[in-house]
This record gives sequence, C-alpha cells and structure tokens, in this order.
Amino acid sequence: MGFSRILFQAALTLCVLTTGWGHAAQPDTPGIELKQAHFKGQGPEKSVNLPHMLKPGEFEAEGGMVRYTVPVELADLPDKPVGVYVSKMALSGVVYVNGQLVGACERGDLKEARCLHRPYLFTSPKAFWKIGHNELQIDIYASSRQSNGLSSVWVGDVDALESRFYRWRYWLQVDLVTGLTWLSGLLGVLALTVGVVLRKDSVYFWFGLTSIANAVANSGTFISRPPIDWQWFSWLVFSSRFVSGHLLILMFASFFGKLTPRVRASVLIYTLLSVVAIGLSGNNRSLVTILYGPLLLTVLLMPVLMAYWTWKTRRPRQMLATAMMGLITVASSYDWFRFTGDGAFVGMYLIPYAYGGVLFLFGAMLLASLAFNLLALEELSSQLESRVVERTTELNLLHARLLVTENERSRAQEREGLLQDIHDGFGSQLVIAKMMVEQNKLSQVSLVRLLQESIADLYLVVDTLGSSGNSLSNALVDFRFRTTRRLAGSAMQLHWNLQVDQAPEISQKMMLQMLRLVQEALNNALRHSRATNIWLDAIYDPLDSHLTVTVADDGVGLGAEPKPGRGHKNMAARARSMGAVLRLENRTPGALVQLRLPLA
Repeated sequence: MGFSRILFQAALTLCVLTTGWGHAAQPDTPGIELKQAHFKGQGPEKSVNLPHMLKPGEFEAEGGMVRYTVPVELADLPDKPVGVYVSKMALSGVVYVNGQLVGACERGDLKEARCLHRPYLFTSPKAFWKIGHNELQIDIYASSRQSNGLSSVWVGDVDALESRFYRWRYWLQVDLVTGLTWLSGLLGVLALTVGVVLRKDSVYFWFGLTSIANAVANSGTFISRPPIDWQWFSWLVFSSRFVSGHLLILMFASFFGKLTPRVRASVLIYTLLSVVAIGLSGNNRSLVTILYGPLLLTVLLMPVLMAYWTWKTRRPRQMLATAMMGLITVASSYDWFRFTGDGAFVGMYLIPYAYGGVLFLFGAMLLASLAFNLLALEELSSQLESRVVERTTELNLLHARLLVTENERSRAQEREGLLQDIHDGFGSQLVIAKMMVEQNKLSQVSLVRLLQESIADLYLVVDTLGSSGNSLSNALVDFRFRTTRRLAGSAMQLHWNLQVDQAPEISQKMMLQMLRLVQEALNNALRHSRATNIWLDAIYDPLDSHLTVTVADDGVGLGAEPKPGRGHKNMAARARSMGAVLRLENRTPGALVQLRLPLA
C-alpha cells in the first residue's frame, strides 16, 4: 500500500511539474487554432466546425478515406519550421501543406494503423508555406468500428506547441496509461501465479485475469500499428475491455467472499456469448451499448453492496476496496455517456486510468497482504517448531518412562504368572505325592519318577525366571546341557540340531510352555519308545517367522491305533495356549512330535 501510493503520487507530481515547466517556457501565443474546415467524404462537400465527428453516412462503412481542407492565412513568411499539432485524428491520418507531404501518424498503409488514442505534432519545413492563403490538408481513414473525425488544429511555433499541448497530453494519454498497464499487468501475472499455486477459486486468480484482460484492452492506447489484422485487433480491444469489466465484478465479489458458483457461471457465460456477438456484429456500437447495459447496472449497484458488506465488517482493506469500486463507477458512468455520443470527440476516456490505477493499488494491497501473511506464517511456523521440539522432548522422556514402567509391569505379570504356574503345577504334585507317601499309596519307583519330573520342571522355571533376557537360543542351550547331563551314561543317544540364532525374543511364559512341551515329548520317548536314538530339531525360518521344534525317535512308535494319554493332552493344551500347531505321527521306525509356533 505505501509503495503504490508513493509511486502514484510521484507520477502525479511529475505530471504537474512537466505541465508547469511547459507553461513557464511557452510564449503567450503558441500559434493559431484552426476551427473551420472544408470536408469532402461521401455525399456533398461542406464546411464543418472542428472538432468534427464523422457520422455513418459520411464515409464508407467498410472503411475509407475522407479529407479535411483547413485554410491558413499568413501575413508573413515563417522564419523557421512550422509546427502542426493535432490532438486527435481517428482512425488514422496524413497531413499535407499546400500539397506537400508533412507526415503521417504511422508509416505504411493507413487502414492498418490506429492513431486515435494519442496526439501528434508534425514539423513542416518553412519552404512549404507562403504569404497569404495556405491550405492544410488532412486525410483521415475512417472505419465503422469506432468513432471517427478530426479535432481542431494548431499551427505555430514547434517548441511552443510541444510545451503547451503535446508534451503533457502525450504523457497523459500514452505514457501514463502504458505505465499503469504494465504495472498492473505485472502484478496480475504474479497474482495469477499465486492463484494457480493455491489451486482454488481465490481473489488472486480473479485479479490476475482482470489485470491481464485490462492490459490487452489498453494495448490499443500505445500500439498504433497492430501486429495482427486491424479488424481482429479492434475486436480484441473491444472484447478485452468488456471482459475486464465483468472480471472486475467477480474479483471484488471474491474479495468480499460473496462469489457463489451460480454467480460465477452466469457472469462467465454471459461474457463469453457477448464477446462472440461483438465479433460477429463487427463491433457494432448499438449492440455493444446494449450488451454493456447489465454491466453498467452492476457497476452502479456494486458500490452499494460493497459499502453494506464493509459496514458489517468494518475492515480497512474492504473500505479501500469499496472506494476503488466507487472510482470505477464514476469513470464508467462518464465513459458511458461519451461512448453513446453525449461526450466531446476529443475528450479522453477515464476507464483506462481508473482501471489501471485501481488494479495497481488493489494488486499492491493483495501482495502486501500476502507478504504480511507469509511473515506471520513464518513466525507461527517458528513458534510451532520450537513448541514441537519441546513437546517431542517431553514425549520422548514420558515414552521412555512408560517403556520402563511397562517392561517392569510385564515382567512382574510374567513372574506372577510363573509363580502361580509353579504353585499350580509341580508344587501341587509334590504336595499330593507327600500325602500319598504318608498313606503308603505311592511306590518307590513312582515316587522317584515324580521327583525327577518335578526337579526337571523346577530347573526349567528357575532358568526361565533367572534369565536376564528372553533369548530362545540361550534357553535351548541350557535345556540341552541339563538333558545331556541327565542322560549321561545311558545307552540312548540324543542328537541336537539348533538353528534359532535369528529368532526374536519371546515372553518367559511362552518360553516355559514350549520347553515343558519339549520336555514332555522327551520323557515320553525315554519311558515308552524303547529307542536307541532321539533327534531334537529347533529351526527358525525368518521368511515366514515360524519356529519348528521336532522330537523324533527310532523306537516302537505310537502303535496301530494310538490312544491319547495324559501326556498328549498336556502337550496339546500347551500348544493351544501358545497359538501353535501340534502334530504327532508314527514313523518307520519310531514316532514324531512336532510343534510349529508363529513368532511375530
């Protein structure tokens, strides 16, 4: 906002200083203003007053030349080149003095040029002039696509005419409009880029489209020789001005958050159909006037609506936008009367200045708002990042504490479960054995076997509880050591194959259940198989995360029709508690017990 205001004030100051310098340097009388001319076009020749606006019947509808002959009476011969100043010649023109060519508004074919939006100062050699009657001849190319005619003509000192009229008017009509157009167009491209990046219907998107359409519309001001066919160029300028007006309404509606899908679709469809109609009609002024009607009514209504919306919010940015829309409304109303024929021929349209200034200020406001939002976002991001670091540190500490607490709780639960298992398992068996011994109901052989099983189970429990970790490999190695020592001196051979180094840690309770199952299978083989060899394989497959434990012997096997005993039932119950699969089968010779346990 501050930068745009300073730039605009600097431009106005430059204009005032330039104009003031011109008036200070000029002589009192810069020359002669010529307001009478002899006109020759379609129809009879006649005398006209300048400025003169051509009527449709005075020139060829498809475009053609007309001639203004302006008499100039000189009492003395000029002592230096004479200036000829024309504030407007539409659509284009060429100047002669006494039949001698002075210059044209543009080089080349006049019907391909557009000179109506800028003033011209021609310099004629003094030899072209004579004492007495002189004729200043101006040929104009007229077309039905815009207003045509000739302004009054000044003849006099070149420097005086330049400082008095040409310099400030050229700056105002060409330089200022060009500067505003480029500035607003550049801001429009930046805003359109922001709108595309946002990927949503935002005010940046509509401002970008409006600015680009306005830049195309203003190109008729500073482009005197279009790069394309002049008819297409005229349609492009007319259509772009029409489109930019409707896009401006959508822009302000989006800025206030009032742009609904129905309004957007209606405006865009009407604009597209109108642009096609303008092209097909050849820029017909009557049709263009009718099509501009709804836009003019909307432009008159928008400041009222925006003032109401602003009154409800009381936001400074919306107040400024409402003032901008009011300026557009005043300029549009003035230009409407000029366009319909109620304004002076040589007057200037205000819309290029109002649009350019408003779009430049609005774009500067949007970009300033975007910059402030980015700064605020950066500060919030920095604050959020620091808070995230603090909270992450706190959460990490809390998580570590929770892990320690959870590990302690899990170990306590496992120990409690194991102690309960001891109490309910071989502890109860020892109590029952004690009672049966006291009652002489247990033989010595049975007592020895019961004590051996209880001692082995006690070793399993003690090793499991006493282990610092839950390593399956260490547990199986300890189990092998105890079993090998137990069978020392026996004729039975025990073969081990342990491949569990890659196995994950398991809970103490699951490890105890698995070892008890393996111990039960070994005890059965030792007592009933009459085997000479027993093979114990424990293999972990990392691909499917399964542990396979197999106890096989070369004994008598399970019989033709094996009946599940208490040992088999115990092993099946332990397998179910672990979520494992237990398999028993006869072999030739011997039997096989296999446990397949999934380890996550």
